[in-house]
Amino acid sequence: MIRLILLFLFSVNLIGKESYELNLYQKILPAIFKKSILYIYVDKKKAKLIQESDKFKIVNECDEADLMLGKNFDIICINKPWFGTSYKVFKNEPNVFGAFYWRKGRPQLKFKKDILDDFNLTLPKKLERYVR
Repeated sequence: MIRLILLFLFSVNLIGKESYELNLYQKILPAIFKKSILYIYVDKKKAKLIQESDKFKIVNECDEADLMLGKNFDIICINKPWFGTSYKVFKNEPNVFGAFYWRKGRPQLKFKKDILDDFNLTLPKKLERYVR
């Protein structure tokens, strides 16, 4: 019985994180790009999550995308802004203007001012406190 309860709590926790993450993407990314529908080149891990949204269209080619979202890509688009999903990607990859990831069970949101400026992207005032 305890195993069943633990399994239930674990699955509810995962579903809660995914819906939180999708809601965050739906609010932040269209506000930054000032578009109602964004064309996104996404990694396989986040593709299922992004498919659930009517604000995003997944594209198969880098050239068609407004931005990249994820951390594991077969092909990296050199001239596209990238929103990362890990701290490692945020710190080490070029063109990563921001990232959302979980650390110790807590959500982390960060942006890079210089990369935002390079792509002529502006953050809403509410998000300026997350700039590093």
